[in-house]
Amino acid sequence: MNPPDEELFALAPEDVGDEPPAGTEEPGAQPGPEPAPRAGLKKRVIPDPPEIDQAKGRQTLTFLLVLALAAFVVMAAVGTLNTLADPYGMVGMKLLPSATTSDRTIKADAIEALKQPPQLVVLGSSRSMRYEPKYLEEKTGLRTFNASVNGIGGTADAWAMTNFIHDTFPDSHPKYLWLLDVESFVPFKVQGRTANEPRLARYVEGSGTIQHTPVAIARSVWDNRSSVLSWVTAKDSLRVILHRDEAKVTASKYRDTFLPDGMLKQRLWTEKEWASRFPRSVTRYSDLYRNAYKKLDPEAQSYVERTLKLMNDQAATPLIVLTPINPKLLKVIGPLGWPKRHQQVLDYIASLESKYDFVFVDITDITQFGADPKQFYDGVHMTTINTRRAIDYLLQQTGGLPK
Repeated sequence: MNPPDEELFALAPEDVGDEPPAGTEEPGAQPGPEPAPRAGLKKRVIPDPPEIDQAKGRQTLTFLLVLALAAFVVMAAVGTLNTLADPYGMVGMKLLPSATTSDRTIKADAIEALKQPPQLVVLGSSRSMRYEPKYLEEKTGLRTFNASVNGIGGTADAWAMTNFIHDTFPDSHPKYLWLLDVESFVPFKVQGRTANEPRLARYVEGSGTIQHTPVAIARSVWDNRSSVLSWVTAKDSLRVILHRDEAKVTASKYRDTFLPDGMLKQRLWTEKEWASRFPRSVTRYSDLYRNAYKKLDPEAQSYVERTLKLMNDQAATPLIVLTPINPKLLKVIGPLGWPKRHQQVLDYIASLESKYDFVFVDITDITQFGADPKQFYDGVHMTTINTRRAIDYLLQQTGGLPK
């Protein structure tokens, strides 16, 4: 520890007492030159700064420029690799099979593969993916496609799917069964969901048309730049390039879980699956209501209203349904705010009745349509036993689908 400055220049012990007493100077004497420090004084020495070698400075600057250029070249190479391989399907190159297959991509492919346009379209989240088109067609006589995709929120998905189907079959005028969740109005970001399927992202981004131009690809690269310039993405790009057959098999297995009419294949309920999945529902929705879902998201509301207007412009009056929740999950999330959010959704839907044409039915309470509380895979996803009961109830309550 360094002593204070006044101590640095204090007299050494042996010098104490040698100074003349104050006031003993001769009268009229002029102050002499400042005496040199005594040998016993401690003095701080500050070294001169080293001289800068101009040649070495230029070498350092050159090294930094070369390093920056090398980094740029490497990142450009990574970006080019990830853009061409497009392992997550974010850019839309489609030169190689993707490392992950999105249900949005599967649904878009299925829509393009339809030989005839659908007469009834099912929209919604993963809770709606087992509403059977074949059963709906049997009950209504309408050729049906299930365009539901997974994810909490998802009003942007309904907007994108409605646009995509309309642009794919511009002369068609389908009816709509839109299954909304109370949680459809959770604050969300489109990134990572519909935005990762270029055919649907165009609508979310507001262009309203399907484009595969260099400008559109460049915009996709920019919008997904954090992934395009990622080393992790580069590893997956190399995996797709070097093991494209394995990537095709993985993608094919996931595709096989869907039918050509868009429905997620049914499977039998088991106690083991319920025991595994229900606790995860509790954790997910408890966290959602505690930390994120405090009010209805304005952006989600905007997508609902834009979609309703688009449907009405196509002369369609959609049937909007608020989806069921297992009573055991309701007991958990009820104290966390579910009743308040539920009422806010009801009030919001009611406020739209003067602006748009639609029919609304709330079946969040499963006793309304005689659902079996055991026929849930988890807290929100029903088996086809319950989805059929829901369909029967909805058709009974509405006298058939609206026009």
